[in-house]
Amino acid sequence: MNRHTLRIALVATLVAASTAFAQTGTDLVEVEPIKCWWRTSTSAVRTGESFDLRLTCAVVETEAAKVVPDLSKLDPTVVQLPPFEVLGGTHAGDLVTVGKRFFQYDYRLRLIAEDAFGADVAVPPLEVTYSVESKVTGGDSVKGRELSYALPRASVKLISVVPDDTSDIREAPAAAFSAIEERESRAGLFQTIAGVLFAMSGVMVVAILIGMLRSKTKTTSATRAHLAPRAILRHVARELAEVQREGRDGLTPELAGRALSAARIAGSYASGRAVGQRLVGTNDPLVDGVLLVGGSMGRAPIYASGSVTAESTTDRALAAALKTLTVARYGRDGKLTDADEAVATAVRITKQQQSAHSRLSEWSGNFMRSLVGMRKRVWA
Repeated sequence: MNRHTLRIALVATLVAASTAFAQTGTDLVEVEPIKCWWRTSTSAVRTGESFDLRLTCAVVETEAAKVVPDLSKLDPTVVQLPPFEVLGGTHAGDLVTVGKRFFQYDYRLRLIAEDAFGADVAVPPLEVTYSVESKVTGGDSVKGRELSYALPRASVKLISVVPDDTSDIREAPAAAFSAIEERESRAGLFQTIAGVLFAMSGVMVVAILIGMLRSKTKTTSATRAHLAPRAILRHVARELAEVQREGRDGLTPELAGRALSAARIAGSYASGRAVGQRLVGTNDPLVDGVLLVGGSMGRAPIYASGSVTAESTTDRALAAALKTLTVARYGRDGKLTDADEAVATAVRITKQQQSAHSRLSEWSGNFMRSLVGMRKRVWA
């Protein structure tokens, strides 16, 4: 039976098995039920020199029909290829794509023939028997009659010249199916390791968050009086903005005093010094040199005061601004020279500290401290 007859038989089987496709007017494309090709590791060998011979085949496999080949005769432990001696071989796992299934056999051969020098020694002809299984109405499978497919010719020259039946220039060998399987297995292993590491990182984050929540102390009168730096700096920025707005026509000693109190608080945060906070009593008067921070969301108002001075700070611009505002507030002659520039310096430092003490910065700092604490406990 020639190849043209096999094609007609497969197409007829597909037509009979796929009535639904015929009713919808789907065009059928002529395909070969099975196609195989050889590939050798070398074009020419010496007597007794071993080489590799690879057989790759592609068969049709769709939902409507599939080709079932008989591979028992191709097993490396069974196949005979005289005058070549089969030293061994492997059978890689099949690869499946859309409409096709590929299988591959690798054989290790050697040739011992004293009378074949200078000649092309052909691989003996082999046939693969197969049948076509097609699905009919109702989902049942029908197996067709047994057909045969003659493998293509391949040859190896017993001298270092290219055989006569070589059709192209040899390039780098393609990857074998076994190599593809090894890569897929290695990729799956790396994916599993990545998933485990991701899960472990998630557990660590949860543990750190739990530690941060547990580290919070109970609310007392002292903690209620204590405000976060970002809350105090927000009032400092508001106070300086009011001073600039009210002092457009010139700063007064009272406005200079308010700016000085706000500047000392911002400077304390910039210098890493403490900022005093205390609750405002019922009859407490407003004290000079402190900033009244009004309560919000149920919090009582507090007095905030900075501890930095012109002599204790290392920032020259801040030191000059504090000196200028101190002279403007408490000087006998009440000089207000460069007072506006001093207030602008205080505004700039306040904005810098607001950025440094933002909520995101505080969360990042707490997270890093919790991480360091957990690391110390683990390695302790």
